[in-house]
Amino acid sequence: MEFRILGPLEVAHDDGPLQVRGSRQRTVLALLLLEAERIVPVDRLIDGVWGKEPPATSRSQIQICISSLRHQLSAGGLITTRPPGYRLRTGGHLLDLAEFEGRVAAGRKAAAEGRLRRAVGAFRSALALWRGPALHGIGSGLVRGGVAQLDEQRLALHEECLELELAAGEHQRLVGELAALAAAHPLRERPRALLMTALYRAGRQAEALNEYRMTRERFIEELGIEPGDGLRRLHQAILSGDPQLLDGAGAGTGPRVAVADRPAPQRVPRLLPADVADFTGRREALAALLEGPAGQYGAGPDGTVEPGAEAGLTAVPVTVISGRAGVGKTTLAIRAAHRLTPRYPDGQLFASLSGPGGAAVRPENVLARFLRALGVPEPEIPADAEERAEMYRDRLAGRRVLVVLDGAGSQEQVAALLPGTAGCRVLITSRQRLTGLPAARRVELAPFDRAEALDLLARIAGRRRVEDEPAAAAALCAACDDLPLALRGAAARLVARPHWRVAELHRRLLECARPLDELSRSGADVRAGIAAGYASRTPGARRLLRLLAVPRTASFASWAGGPLLRTDPLTSLDLLEELAEAYLLEVEVDAVTGAARYRLPGLVRAFARERLAAEETAGAHRSALERYLGALLYLLDEARRRGGPERPARPDPARGAGSGGAGVPRWALPGRLVVPLLTDPQGWYGRERPRLLSAIRQAAEAGLLPYARALADGVVAVWGRGRAAPGYPGCAGADGAGEGGAVRASRLGTGAVLVAVAGGSPDGWAAGYGVTEPGDEIEALITLAGVYRHRGEHRQARELLAAARGAAGDAPPEAVARLTVALADGGARPVAAAG
Repeated sequence: MEFRILGPLEVAHDDGPLQVRGSRQRTVLALLLLEAERIVPVDRLIDGVWGKEPPATSRSQIQICISSLRHQLSAGGLITTRPPGYRLRTGGHLLDLAEFEGRVAAGRKAAAEGRLRRAVGAFRSALALWRGPALHGIGSGLVRGGVAQLDEQRLALHEECLELELAAGEHQRLVGELAALAAAHPLRERPRALLMTALYRAGRQAEALNEYRMTRERFIEELGIEPGDGLRRLHQAILSGDPQLLDGAGAGTGPRVAVADRPAPQRVPRLLPADVADFTGRREALAALLEGPAGQYGAGPDGTVEPGAEAGLTAVPVTVISGRAGVGKTTLAIRAAHRLTPRYPDGQLFASLSGPGGAAVRPENVLARFLRALGVPEPEIPADAEERAEMYRDRLAGRRVLVVLDGAGSQEQVAALLPGTAGCRVLITSRQRLTGLPAARRVELAPFDRAEALDLLARIAGRRRVEDEPAAAAALCAACDDLPLALRGAAARLVARPHWRVAELHRRLLECARPLDELSRSGADVRAGIAAGYASRTPGARRLLRLLAVPRTASFASWAGGPLLRTDPLTSLDLLEELAEAYLLEVEVDAVTGAARYRLPGLVRAFARERLAAEETAGAHRSALERYLGALLYLLDEARRRGGPERPARPDPARGAGSGGAGVPRWALPGRLVVPLLTDPQGWYGRERPRLLSAIRQAAEAGLLPYARALADGVVAVWGRGRAAPGYPGCAGADGAGEGGAVRASRLGTGAVLVAVAGGSPDGWAAGYGVTEPGDEIEALITLAGVYRHRGEHRQARELLAAARGAAGDAPPEAVARLTVALADGGARPVAAAG
């Protein structure tokens, strides 16, 4: 239950407002509330309701009123009978008058301790409880007498609050409020004295003297007396330009905080770094940051409310801006902080929480900096970290301060840096989501879209330069992962090299061994941001990131970490997630299977390659590659097995191994991972085809020919099975040639894949794969032509088909038929090796 008498009488409970019916009941309730927790005699209640001429039945009518109130309020024990009258007990219920008195007491205690802003916060919150004249609308003379005392308390508190604010240097802001108060109470000297002092301190001496002249005339005309001694002395001090008035002496005519007891005005820290002139994009994110915190602010346990805060919310509003290194978190936070500055006039604090090399800055060191910025002398800063945090929260109490914490590494690092009162606000940037911070709002930044990336590049490097090479500019943005910091580095390179074309810088990024060197100049250190995130990970996660640079692919299924790191799937998955939480990996969801895939962004991959070369031996690199290739072989074997029966292959004398790469080590994967992947073997192959062909090329170039041949065998087998339809050119020769022809066709397809994806030459290839039977050469040339056609190398495909035509003289009929089909098709379709 809540009772409000500082304005019209109101009663409310959890279900909403409660209407107290009947003027007598309202009067009795008002008298009981004015004397809450004290016994109100029945005679006083009678006087309050009827005055000097009560009816003979007044006592019984008061009893009826009490009974009605008890029924309406539906709160047992709220109004109790205590001779010689009744008592209203507020225990467990709210009464705004009691709240008012509590906040006033807290404010006066703070003022006595010299904490003016905290005192002002308490006084302002107490005044905010008033909704108009107390108990407005109740005409009882007795009630009005009690109300007059409340109104005087309110007015005196208003004057006291204004005097404290004036002592704190708020004279410019207070002139209007003081003028209104003085006009509402023209015969009260204290508001007039405060107004004159504020005008004088604002440099408006003539107006201050004119206020005294008008006040004196009114006093003489209406009262026949001069103003009091205090106001006359103030007039003389203003007239003579007394410098003491500028430091707080003579600010009022009544009790006030002595000048000697007042602390110096609180320092207003302005620690925000400069905003950037070429800020680009981020409209939605910036709008989210500029929105006011959800909800309103409420009173603390001691009854105080921060200045300018609204009632209801007591927690400090915290917003976490997260995203990968270089995505623009700091730039966005600084832009938002500058826009928010007018809402936080008591200061803005800024600290970078990431030191050299990505090392976390200790919170107690940040607290020492903040305390110095807030005006605490160095000798008074406590040595103990907890005491520093307590002093920091105390200094921010009652103030509107914006705190920006940049590059937070953990929620533990920022916990001690959060203010204790809701009048402040905190913006945090981090390469982690900091999910442990309770009730924090979150803004997650992704890289720019391509239009935003081109816009930033044009703003720095020159719009004409970008417009002249649109394709190269877009390719450069892609090479920079569309990251603002990388784009700034690239644009700075172009500005420093006005003779370079955009395509030249793009070519350098693609061809140089260390592309981050190109982007980490001119102050835009892309590598440093990635390195800081890398350094914050566990040793296992760091090693996994290095080894993810071993395969020549940026996209990985969840199983890939196991063979690379030589660990079990669950451990590797946890490490993949750890990297993803730090934005070192991106998570993609397969649109077909719904399974998660992990992607190394281009610049993170470049960093991982650097660390791979610096921290891993050549032997460890090769072993990781072999294990990864072995896992692919295992999946291809499973795909072939699950795809249905196949003819047993004859031994291949040219390779010295059975079909399918027998003898090449596999890395077995758990069935729970394999079954969901290979429910549809052909679908899996279609999705994994680019990575399989890349693995074959990488194996061949690394000298791991048994792996390359085994993978090619598997690719041909799985691919060919998916295309074993009547009339398809890829199967025509094999179907008509019997078991030996099938073996040769498979072997020839394997060789074609190896040659095509490894970039090798067909010279000598046919003989190396047992091309001795009539028609084998045509088979080989047609197969290889299909592969080249599939790769888009049409000239080579046409030359190979022409060579096949020239070799067709003594070929068997089925080979000639296959050549005829291939020529008619123009090499438009891949044959049994294309993959």
